[in-house]
Amino acid sequence: MVAVSSERTVLYLVRHGEAESNRDGRFGGWSPVPLTDLGRQQATITAAELRRREPTVLVTSDVPRARETAAPIAEALGLEPRLEPGLRERSLGIFDGLSFAEAEARYPDVWKRLAARDATAVPEGGETPDQVYARVGAALERVLTDHPGQKIAVVTHGLALFHAFSYVCGLGVPHGEMPVFVLVDNCSISQFEHKAQRWRIVSINDTAHLRDLTFG
Repeated sequence: MVAVSSERTVLYLVRHGEAESNRDGRFGGWSPVPLTDLGRQQATITAAELRRREPTVLVTSDVPRARETAAPIAEALGLEPRLEPGLRERSLGIFDGLSFAEAEARYPDVWKRLAARDATAVPEGGETPDQVYARVGAALERVLTDHPGQKIAVVTHGLALFHAFSYVCGLGVPHGEMPVFVLVDNCSISQFEHKAQRWRIVSINDTAHLRDLTFG
């Protein structure tokens, strides 16, 4: 559990910029796909927006597309990014890097169950929802414990952010019967605040800073 603190800690949760996997309809997972040109533009603009908000700590998933997103943010803020493997996207093992069509053709049974949001459908080598929820929750706790009372920019991934939302709201491990699903846009900023063991959600999927860009 996070230590009780009377100080308000602010998290600016950023999904990485558009990656080639997003553009091409592929499972990103832990695969080393880079950002697209649009994704790099999104990251640069997001860096300028975060500079306005003045975080003093930068934490990022160690997966390449998140680190690539964090690079211009680090430059804009003059901060050294802290790598946090706990903020990685969910790995789907043998599905990572495959297109959706390739995964369906090669592994039709697992694909069908995964598409139906069957929580027990885990491709070989992949993570269960329980494992993702536990590591993302633990990563959030580490960030709060290590940086109480500060403003923190956190660069992570789409499904990891859904698990973070579920954790913050006390919904537990995401599952197929859950009546809510959160998937934010690339380089959106969601602002969560923590004080005295209570969370406040200020905004989710804020993309106002990206209004002049075309989303792929």
